[in-house]
Amino acid sequence: MELQTIRADDSATHVALVGRLDLAGVQQIEMKFTTLLAARGKPAVVDLSQTSYLASLGLRVLLTTARAVSGKGNKLVLLNPSPEVLQVLQLAKIDAIIPVETDLARALTLAGVK
Repeated sequence: MELQTIRADDSATHVALVGRLDLAGVQQIEMKFTTLLAARGKPAVVDLSQTSYLASLGLRVLLTTARAVSGKGNKLVLLNPSPEVLQVLQLAKIDAIIPVETDLARALTLAGVK
């Protein structure tokens, strides 16, 4: 699993997760992911278009981070998940808790980026 930082400025954080968000993947990115998104607390977009697998530990990381961002008055939005990842998000009802978008401009707007 690779965490790519696309944007991390005063108004937003935008990252991409590339690979499998399973036990090994979570161990590789969790600290950096949490620091970039939860600790900063800025509106956030997480691109899942190149995430090929999402395990329960990955769901936990996404939920925990979304709650932390929300606790600072902002939103985390998931962007363009692959069909397999979208199915997991829907089955676990995560898409009812964390917004899922397919368009970057809409995702940024929904996250609250001005």
